[in-house]
Amino acid sequence: MNDKSTPNQMRVLIKRMRTGNFVTETKDTTKHELSMRDMLKITRKLNEQEEIASANKETVYDQAQEEEKFRNYFRDMNVNIKFIDLEIRNDLVFWGGTIDGVIQFVYKVTADEKTSGVEFNYLEDFSPDNPNNELIAKIIKEYYNIFKKYWRENIISTKTT
Repeated sequence: MNDKSTPNQMRVLIKRMRTGNFVTETKDTTKHELSMRDMLKITRKLNEQEEIASANKETVYDQAQEEEKFRNYFRDMNVNIKFIDLEIRNDLVFWGGTIDGVIQFVYKVTADEKTSGVEFNYLEDFSPDNPNNELIAKIIKEYYNIFKKYWRENIISTKTT
């Protein structure tokens, strides 16, 4: 018995004394043959791990190209933009950033128009009275239409068909 508690050890020792058998108990750990069901489980787990590993389909150039195209929309304005990593999956493209430390934006493109869109998060220093902030939000929304069209046509429509 592999249980280390005192009462269990005492039971084993008393049993050995009564029977005169001082052989320790061992578990039989023989390997069994894998059934078809066991092999399928192993294969499914491997496939799931592979899907997780290849979830983000972004290439080296995607992030840089999107950043450059986005900055070109703001070439007339002096803004500081910090981007988050572009995430490309079979049915989703996700990207965003922060402009001047006051406006966060996120682009989400899916096959369904209802779940796609641009979202804004206004940080502490945001001033709704500043006309530049309205212009920045307008430009972000305009660029979303280009972003959505490109990724829907090139990634999402080819993956879902």
